[in-house]
Amino acid sequence: MIERPIVENEQAEQPPDRGFEGFKLVGWGLLCTLVWLVVIVITGVVVSVIDDADEATSEAGLLAFVIGQGVAGLVGWLILPKLIMRRRRTTQIISWRRPRGSDIAWAIGGLLLIYGVLFAYTAIVDAGGAESLQPESTIDDDRLFIHTSVIIALGILVIVCAPIYEEAFARGFVLGGLRPHWGIVPAFIISAAVFSALHADLGSLIPFAIAGVILGIVYMRTESLTAASMAHVGFNVIGFSATLVQQLG
Repeated sequence: MIERPIVENEQAEQPPDRGFEGFKLVGWGLLCTLVWLVVIVITGVVVSVIDDADEATSEAGLLAFVIGQGVAGLVGWLILPKLIMRRRRTTQIISWRRPRGSDIAWAIGGLLLIYGVLFAYTAIVDAGGAESLQPESTIDDDRLFIHTSVIIALGILVIVCAPIYEEAFARGFVLGGLRPHWGIVPAFIISAAVFSALHADLGSLIPFAIAGVILGIVYMRTESLTAASMAHVGFNVIGFSATLVQQLG
């Protein structure tokens, strides 16, 4: 029996280390967040310059603040993740589609479940007298509701922009990106923690982490960001409307 000589080019490629690939993705995620932070800092400098010129918190300064928040999120948590996934040829995990009947059903179900969790959490916190753990709105600032232009810009940021880039980053990039490398449970835990941390509120950590899991299930079941984004939009519409009524009433 004559053995055929082994040719170097015919050697089987070694499968990639899934754990290492997951850590690389986490590194890319940290870079995206760093870019977001840089834009936020630049926004703060611009706002400070505008306010110093006006010697007060001006409409222009508030408008720059809101627009800067939106730009930071769109660049750091949508555009960069899309570019990173394009290089990895996995852009499908950060994608939307025209809403289907199933998407609407999942969005409504997810939204109702999120509010159920939020109400239950609030009731438990109230019963325990832990006022410091009460969820607080991240836009509950009187200054943001003085000028019409700022209110409109804030509404666009909260209702349109935030659900898009937060879902792209937390559900698409983190959950969808980590799942093939680390498995579904670690991917869910990390994506839920990231989503909760994005809101930077102690009282929101637990309920928003659970909300992140719910939105992750919606994303996985529908295989698109459409339904999760719709549920997120619904949640933000209700929250923004309630805050607006409270501030202007």
